[in-house]
Amino acid sequence: MTSHFTGIDTIILRVRDISAACAWYAQHLGGEQVYEDDEQRLAVIEFSGGSTLTLWQLADGAEFVASGTYPILACTDAKAAHAALSANDVAVDSLSETPGVIYFRFRDLDGNPLEACEVKE
Repeated sequence: MTSHFTGIDTIILRVRDISAACAWYAQHLGGEQVYEDDEQRLAVIEFSGGSTLTLWQLADGAEFVASGTYPILACTDAKAAHAALSANDVAVDSLSETPGVIYFRFRDLDGNPLEACEVKE
């Protein structure tokens, strides 16, 4: 079967406050806001490898529920990323290691789950 798809364009995470979320992703994860839609109250955050997350603010009065699906962010040094997030008061789970990867989970300021993963060569 021929595929009409070339990959994942972005992943949407719902947030309570788009400005606060963009600042958090820039400060703690080094993401850069590359697009903003004030009418839709969303912003696209791009990482150095070119992948993106779309942060989309909930409508006024909507109930926030943290996402059950979560992005896994690639990193070159999971131990250093873990230490940096911990030093900046981001709650991180302990490091886990398998023969091929080192990874850990953490949450953004809204409680959305994220994971960092270093693939070992």
